Amino acid sequence: MLNIRNKISGRLKNRGLAPIEITRLIKDVYNIIGSEWYFTTADVKYALERLGWERYLLDNYTLELIFLYLDDQALVGLNRHVVH
Repeated sequence: MLNIRNKISGRLKNRGLAPIEITRLIKDVYNIIGSEWYFTTADVKYALERLGWERYLLDNYTLELIFLYLDDQALVGLNRHVVH
């Protein structure tokens, strides 16, 4: 999971984002996909643009890495809250 986060950070730092901005972008993606039943990468990119993010920041590969990272985070959260 940390490796995925490092790849995302590296790719976005190369595009000029500061670490705090990277965290905010990931949170915005999380909020966008959390409110939808079905979404495409184009839908997410459009929603991010509406929030003020520049179109060039995210390519499809980086966005897929963010989806994977958020998926892993959700699984970690589920494992922590399981009561036997």
